[in-house]
Formats: sequence, structure tokens, C-alpha cells
Amino acid sequence: MNTMNNLDIINKIGIKVLLKVDYPIICETLERIGIVNKIEKKIFPSCYCIKYSDAEGSESYRVCHFKEMFLLQNKESTFNDLDAVRRNTIGYLLQSWNLMEALNQDDIADILSRKITVVPFKEKKEYTIVHKFRNLH
Repeated sequence: MNTMNNLDIINKIGIKVLLKVDYPIICETLERIGIVNKIEKKIFPSCYCIKYSDAEGSESYRVCHFKEMFLLQNKESTFNDLDAVRRNTIGYLLQSWNLMEALNQDDIADILSRKITVVPFKEKKEYTIVHKFRNLH
């Protein structure tokens, strides 16, 4: 995955973060945040956490909207300003829950005023998670 081309793209997408909990915990939490259809019991996650090696070879992480991640596969993306604010809001929530820290606080300064749906962990088994993009781990 880490061709220089992909690293160039990775450095332009998402929010660079420092994890305060294990990577699988971040991934599992992100699976429960997004668009939720309570009638059909489906969750459409909005964001994913990607793990990659930076230019120095150090392990790094970014929280990205699923539409940003299409760029890593050289696919078209309809990522827009509302998607960016949704991503930033999710990053803000993860930081406020002490799960991670945005390395640039400006990345999470612009957040949604309306509620983001988070399915509680204890209810997750009642839902089907529908991925628009498969995580890269």
C-alpha cells in the first residue's frame, strides 16, 4: 500500500492522530458511528482509521472519511465540505472520549452542530454494518 504515490495521497487526506487506545478499539468505535437506519438495523460507518508508515518509516494513523479513502485506490470521490465537517466532528468526539488526539487541533475545529449517530456498543450486535469502503489494515 505504501508506494510514494499513496503516501502523497495519505498526507493530503483525513486527520493525522495520535492514538491513546489500541488501534482495534478505534476501528471498532468508528464502525458504530455514521448513518444509522434504525428500521433496517444497519450502520453505514462514515470514517475509518488507517495505519500507515510515514516517510521516516514510523507507524502513523489518520481518521478519514470513507469517500477520501477511494482516492487511495485511484477512484473518483465525491468528498465535499459537509463530509469534511462530519469527519472533523467524529474526530472531535473520539478526542473528547480520550481515544485519540488530533495532532493539529485546527483539523477538528469545524464541527457539526447537529447530532452524529453513535450506536452503543451493547446494541452493536443488533445491527448489520454496511461498509462503503473496506478498511486498510
